[in-house]
Amino acid sequence: MQRRLTTIVAADLAEYSRLMAIDEEGVIQRLRATRSDVIDPAVAEANGRIIKTMGDGILVEYPSPVEAVRSVISVQEQMVERETGSADQRLRFRVGINVGDVVEDGDDILGDGVNVAARLESLAPPGGICISRSVHDQLRGKIDVPMTELGQQMVKNIPEPVEVWRVEINGVNAPVQEEKTERPSIAVLPFDNMSSDPEQEFFADGIVEDVITELSRFRNLFVIARNSTFVYKGTATDIRQVARELGVRYVVEGSVRRGGDRVRLTAQLIEAETGSHVWADKWDRTLDDLFSVQDELTAAIVTAVEPELGAHERTLARKKPSESLTAWELCQRGISEQMKFTPEAIDIADTFFRKAIEIDSTFADPHVMLARNGWVRLGSGWSKNPASELKNAMGSVKRGLELDDRQEMAHLVLGVLLAIAGEPRDGSVSVNHALALNPNNVQCHYAMCMVNLFDNAIDGNLMHSSGQECLKLNPKDPRATMYHFFSALGRWVKNGLVPDDAYIAEMEAACRYTNAPWFVFMICAVGCVRMGFTDRATKHLSAALQRRPELTKENYRHAFLQPSWPDFYENDLDALETLVELGLPRD
Repeated sequence: MQRRLTTIVAADLAEYSRLMAIDEEGVIQRLRATRSDVIDPAVAEANGRIIKTMGDGILVEYPSPVEAVRSVISVQEQMVERETGSADQRLRFRVGINVGDVVEDGDDILGDGVNVAARLESLAPPGGICISRSVHDQLRGKIDVPMTELGQQMVKNIPEPVEVWRVEINGVNAPVQEEKTERPSIAVLPFDNMSSDPEQEFFADGIVEDVITELSRFRNLFVIARNSTFVYKGTATDIRQVARELGVRYVVEGSVRRGGDRVRLTAQLIEAETGSHVWADKWDRTLDDLFSVQDELTAAIVTAVEPELGAHERTLARKKPSESLTAWELCQRGISEQMKFTPEAIDIADTFFRKAIEIDSTFADPHVMLARNGWVRLGSGWSKNPASELKNAMGSVKRGLELDDRQEMAHLVLGVLLAIAGEPRDGSVSVNHALALNPNNVQCHYAMCMVNLFDNAIDGNLMHSSGQECLKLNPKDPRATMYHFFSALGRWVKNGLVPDDAYIAEMEAACRYTNAPWFVFMICAVGCVRMGFTDRATKHLSAALQRRPELTKENYRHAFLQPSWPDFYENDLDALETLVELGLPRD
C-alpha cells in the first residue's frame, strides 16, 4: 500500500435532509451553482484535488494546510455573501481539516487521517471550520484569523481524543449551547394501603413524604414535589401517562400491608418510557416503634433507589455513542470509568468530565468529579506530581462549590483534599457539612474514612463504624471493596495494629471485588503473613504484583502520603521481609 502525508478537508451541507424536503430541485440547482462558481475555482487556485463527492458531502485534498485553510475560508465567506435568503433555507457547509497519514486506493484516499477530518467536520457549526492540532501548528504566523481552542474531543471510532480548534469566520457564530445537564427526574407516587385498616393510610403517606424529602437531598436528582404526586392518590394510574404528565423519567410506586404487629412494605423503581422495572424490593418489620420503623423503611427505600437509578443511568449512557452524549451522560460515563478504580480508567474518566464541562461549564458535577479523581490518585499513590495534583483538584472542587454550594459531594471531596493537604480538622468540618446535607449519601461516610486516614491519630472506632455504615447503605456499590477495606483497617487500628481473624476476613472480602486495587491485596498479604497464613499471603501478593508490576518493598515504603503510613510500614517490616522471600522484589 502507498502511504503519504497530506491535508484532508471534509465538508458536508448542514441540515441537508431538511433543506431537500423543503425545496429539492432548488437545493440541487444551488449546490451545482455553488460547486461551479465557488468550490471548484477555490480548490483549483490552491492546487487542491477533489477526491469525491457524497450527496451532501465532499472530500478534498490539498498539498499544504495553510493553502487548505485559506481556500476553505474563502469558500465559507463567499457562501455568506451568496446565501442571503431566509435564515432557515441558506446553504451552509460544516468543514473539518486535518493533516494526517493516508493510504492511496486508486483515486481515493483512506485511513485515520480521513476519519479525523470527517469527525472534525461534525463538530463545526454551520458555515464554520474545525481543525486538528496538526493543522493548527502549521498556521502559526501564516494566517491572521482568530481561532478558539475547544480542547480535547472524543470522536467516534478514534481511540484517542483529538485536540480541536474552531476557526472564527465573520458572519458565522458558534452554536449556542443549550442546557444539557438533564438530571434524571423521578416521581414517588402514593403507596397503596393494602391493609383493612384505613388508618394505615397515614403510615403509608408518611413513608412516601419522607422518601420524597430524602431523595430531594441528592443534588443529582430532580424530584417531583408531594403536592404534584398526591393528586394520583386513590386512582388507577398508568405509569407511562403519569410520567408524561409529570415530565419524569422514573417513577417509584409501592404498597404497605399491616397484619397485627407486623408490616410489609414493597417498592419498585420503574423506567417510565419502557415501563420496565429497574429495581424492586420488600421489607418485613415488626411495629415495636411505629416511627422508628417508618424511618428505617424510608432510609431503606432511599438508599436502594438512588444507587440503582444511578447505575441504570450509567448503563444507558454507555449504550450511546460518545458524540451524542449530553453533559449529564458524559458525567455518568466518567463515573463508570471512575468506579473501575485503575489509573487508566481514572485518566479516561478525566476526559469525559472535561468534555461535560465544555458542553455545560455551569454544571457542578464534572468539576467535582475531576477533583475526586485527584483525590483517588493522591490517596492511591498513583499521582506523578502530588503537589500539582492537589492544587488542580482544589481548584476544580472550589469551582464546583461556586456553582452549587449545597452539593454534598463537593463538600466531602473538599474535606478529603483538605485532609490530604495536612488539614484533617478542617476536612472533618467539610465532611460533617456534607453529612448534614445528606446523611443517606454513602460517599459522605466514605469521605469520613478518608479524612480519618489522613489524620495524625487515626480513630479506629470511627473508621470501622464509617466503613460499616457504607456497607449498610449500599452493599452493592462497585466501590464496596473500599468499604470493606476501611472497616478492616479501623478494626486493625483498634487492635493496636495487630491483625486477627476478623480483620483478615474483612480484608479478604475487600479482595473479592474485581476492581480491588493493588494495595488492598498487598496489605492483606502482610496481615496473612503476620497471622501465619503463608499460602494465602502468597496468593494475595501475586494479585498485588499483577496489578502493580513495578511494586517493590522499597517503593512500598513511599507509596502513600498519609501521616501514619511510616509507622504502619515500620510495624510490618518483619512481615515485609517474609514477603520478599515469597516473591516481592526488594528494590
